[in-house]
Amino acid sequence: MTVIIGTLFLPYTVHFEIDKNHYEFLQKEDSAKLETITISGGQNETPAPPSIAASQPRLLNNSSSVSILNPNITSNQSTRSETPDEFFYNKRNPRVNRDGGASDSYPSSPALHYIQPKPRVGNKIESSILDPKKQTDPYNSTGLKINRSSSSLSISTTNLARPQNIRAGSHSRLHNEVTQGQQKPHHQYYGFTIQGNNSLNSLVSEETPGGVNNSEMIPSSFEDEDEDGLVGFEKNYNNSVSHNRALAPYGGFSKPHIEKYFWDDDIFNNAPWSVVASDSGNGSLNKAVDLSVKEGILQQNKWVGIIAMPSDTISSRIRQEISSKLDSEYNCEPVFPDDITFEGHYKSFCKQILWPTLHYQIPDDPKSKAFEDHSWGHYVLLNQLVADKLVETFVATNGDCNFDDSENVIWVHDYHLLLVPKMVREKLPKVKIGLFLHVSFPSSEVFRCLAQRTELLEGMLGADCISFQTNEYVRHFKQTCNKILDAETTDDKVVYQNKTIVVNTIPVGIDAPSLEKKLHSDSVSEWRRLIRERWGEQKLIISRDKLDKLRGIKQKLLAYEKFLNQHPEYIDKTVLIQICIGSGADSLYESEVMKIISRINSLPENISVIQPVVLLQKDIEFDQYLALQCEAESFVVSSMREGLNLTCHEFITATEEKKSPLVLSEFTGSASLLYCDGEGALLINPWDLKKFSETFYQSLTMGAEEKKKRWENCHHFVLTQNSKHWVTNCLESINNAWVLNKEGK
Repeated sequence: MTVIIGTLFLPYTVHFEIDKNHYEFLQKEDSAKLETITISGGQNETPAPPSIAASQPRLLNNSSSVSILNPNITSNQSTRSETPDEFFYNKRNPRVNRDGGASDSYPSSPALHYIQPKPRVGNKIESSILDPKKQTDPYNSTGLKINRSSSSLSISTTNLARPQNIRAGSHSRLHNEVTQGQQKPHHQYYGFTIQGNNSLNSLVSEETPGGVNNSEMIPSSFEDEDEDGLVGFEKNYNNSVSHNRALAPYGGFSKPHIEKYFWDDDIFNNAPWSVVASDSGNGSLNKAVDLSVKEGILQQNKWVGIIAMPSDTISSRIRQEISSKLDSEYNCEPVFPDDITFEGHYKSFCKQILWPTLHYQIPDDPKSKAFEDHSWGHYVLLNQLVADKLVETFVATNGDCNFDDSENVIWVHDYHLLLVPKMVREKLPKVKIGLFLHVSFPSSEVFRCLAQRTELLEGMLGADCISFQTNEYVRHFKQTCNKILDAETTDDKVVYQNKTIVVNTIPVGIDAPSLEKKLHSDSVSEWRRLIRERWGEQKLIISRDKLDKLRGIKQKLLAYEKFLNQHPEYIDKTVLIQICIGSGADSLYESEVMKIISRINSLPENISVIQPVVLLQKDIEFDQYLALQCEAESFVVSSMREGLNLTCHEFITATEEKKSPLVLSEFTGSASLLYCDGEGALLINPWDLKKFSETFYQSLTMGAEEKKKRWENCHHFVLTQNSKHWVTNCLESINNAWVLNKEGK
């Protein structure tokens, strides 16, 4: 039998291939007219001229020459004379993925490009739901916040409206479909993203006229995060980044008019394409399932979800070919929602309504209610598409199977698909269904603010077993079911409409042995040496967050400043390295953070040499990050509200040698797991700056014996509650819950 896994994003996506050397207009664009080239390390460089000239546009030429670019760490420069940005961004190892080892990136050919289509949606959708908190808020609080928007609903509603000639259930539109009453122009451009094989060839352009730049649609606080420390689809969907193979935004070239040439060639019907691993979605789930298959915990599995790529531009023939390849070679069954359905589901309802509410950020604007109802329809539709594909896949794979089989299971994941369990149950009443929520679940007083609260809860209760990351989330869910649905609840069960649903806590883990191998790699060892050379005897405090209010960066810096003022002897010998993932959308908040950093960095007597705070406004390579964790005296997570943060698990594994303490906000899901009855992580309240500053001092002055004891307690949890344990316990709980209902009948 086969476990069918339902998730919004499949572990794989598709890239289309073109050879720019065979496009005469691209040859011209590669001349001195090119405006700029962006390199991964943040430098600019003039592009090399193409080696092949052609007069007629053609598709990929497999005989194109390949030039391998392989930058290495150089140690013959003085690391102390470099700025931190130069230190981390100028000297690069070959790219590696988070699983360890060199990534299987494309050959570094200046002639070869990989593209994906852009969403076939009109003007960008302005946010009518969430605004950054007003600057006049005297408390700077984000724990329980009401956001009021001044955006015009009419703009958003218009852009989300489905073209009149397209049915609500249609998700396979062809190129010749047009809006009612309008004649299709000779060229209709919807945009694509394009990138050379190496970041040295990444070209920056203006946005295509009429194209979409959705990056402004969602405040940075609500970009996609699966509570495992990874930033996923937000970056990938807008910039088409996949598996460290970046596709440059807006077509990749400085002149947007070149897109018409690709549409003349019908590029997405003719270009070669390949299936590649995707960075989208839930990395911890993907890794846990892969490991479980390798270890024999799962015999067979199938994935059902979308391929993290706009699909309206792709013809039905190409979709069928993609589906066949994913099914036969990758155990995946893709769903192809139309772009408007996806935008309404993911960008609107999930990211502007559901995710904020689950994290205590309550949308509250009268104008937003109609918008909420509109996007709710898209949420329902995409859930139905996934549910139908799950049913179809289950029947095709398992047929009239023995439902007692332990792997005869449909396993649904996360807040994107909360309606799916009930939808599947209506068509397969006897099947085992499990639901795992990877994000936090708020108190009943917050969840009840959702207009669709009943539908969401009833959708979840279609499962036999619902699992959460922490006991707190379980308690909140049971209280919510009791108050809103008048359901009966016990310690680990919810009884609703004569059905018993098991509700339990099974936290996600990491594959610590694989991470340990990575920690002992030559690359990490070399970066550790360079870090020690760069910062000498200074004590390093490491943090890695998104630059937004929810992550508590401002409170962290204020507490650190207070610590340095109270203990000036640490000004010259302590460095807080704050790594920021992505860019912040709240410029006022970012400005506040910068002011605090400037104030702190003015404390040393010699400000040209000593820098107590280092702010890295771009993410760094995983090897560099692991090396920093290994060398850190402390790791700080100060989030105002967050689910399970697996970076904490990574740090515990990485600091095996130094056994440095973990400083953790009590408002994260990880806090209850790593607190270890007061003998594990050091918990802080981000709003209590006095205690927070004292915790900085405590972590830096902690004795070796206490460090060892706290680390051993945390490390024991990380080793025992690993990803294999998580998969095993989840499937076991689903089976036990199904048996419970079967015997009850």
